[in-house]
Amino acid sequence: MTFRILVPDAKIVDPSLFDAAGRSNVAFDLTAVTSLDELSDEQLAGCDAFCMFSVKPANEAFIDKLERCRLVVRAGVGYDNVDLEACSRRGIAVANVPDYGINEVADHALAHMLNMVRGIRLFANRIQNEGIATGWNWEHGVHNRRTYRRRVGIVGLGRIGTAFARRCQGMGMEVWCHDPYLPSGGELAMQVTRTETLEELLGACDIISVHVPLSEETAGLINDDAVAAMMPETMLINTSRGPVVDIDALHAGLKSGKIACAGFDVLPIEPPDPEHPLIKAWLAREPWIDERLTLTPHSAFLSPDAVADMRNKAIHLMADYLEGKPLKNCVNAHLLAESDRR
Repeated sequence: MTFRILVPDAKIVDPSLFDAAGRSNVAFDLTAVTSLDELSDEQLAGCDAFCMFSVKPANEAFIDKLERCRLVVRAGVGYDNVDLEACSRRGIAVANVPDYGINEVADHALAHMLNMVRGIRLFANRIQNEGIATGWNWEHGVHNRRTYRRRVGIVGLGRIGTAFARRCQGMGMEVWCHDPYLPSGGELAMQVTRTETLEELLGACDIISVHVPLSEETAGLINDDAVAAMMPETMLINTSRGPVVDIDALHAGLKSGKIACAGFDVLPIEPPDPEHPLIKAWLAREPWIDERLTLTPHSAFLSPDAVADMRNKAIHLMADYLEGKPLKNCVNAHLLAESDRR
């Protein structure tokens, strides 16, 4: 029997690379689309598994068309763009690929932190923009800080948060964390200080890095109240999911000076609205925000090795499940009884 896997992201995934799957009983339907609406009803009805490399949303109306599909895989960590309840009602298992790009994202968060505390981008831009005569001046580094024995607060001590924590510990930093889902004693194993509340963490550390998934619980987690709870001149990093940080609260925090600097790889809307007050001011390099905000285009995961891991792990996860092996990384098991699966 041949299983058909539909992958609607062929333009960002080299089709020849799927030969690495080495499964003679698996056929890949690679289709380049900009929207899931471009897929035909025949393609959707005939697939045994559906793989999403991008963040195109799979809502209930779309899932209704997956007549024989047994598995939806989000080839990435976040799966907030898949309607888990709709899939579960139809007996469709949903899985993700959480074990790729961990070190890349942790490195990216660390790079944002080091850029802020050592003024890397600031110094380089001053020299280029102002010339050697005035730009070559260490006094521009008004936000430079020592990291040794400094407290860094991590919101979410999962895979990436842990990898970031280990990097900070290697630099001699004192690591604190807030994670209500961290098992008891997890902080002891990691040798970090755990806070019971987010507010306690924000009030104790002037460098904060966010590493949580997007859910109803975490959407808008860093809001006006959270900013108010921060230490003066906090440095804020977000490489998790855009909606976790309220962009208006970020704007207000930077404007007031409560947030000294911010390094973000993700935003609530991507690409961001150039007319949003924060983005507009940043693009115009208005004096109040110039060199205090660094944005990267949701690229923290990116490396050739990470992309290969993401693709290969997704391919083999789908093929293994269709061939009858246990499903790895199922994210809707709590909604889907084994007996209800297609």
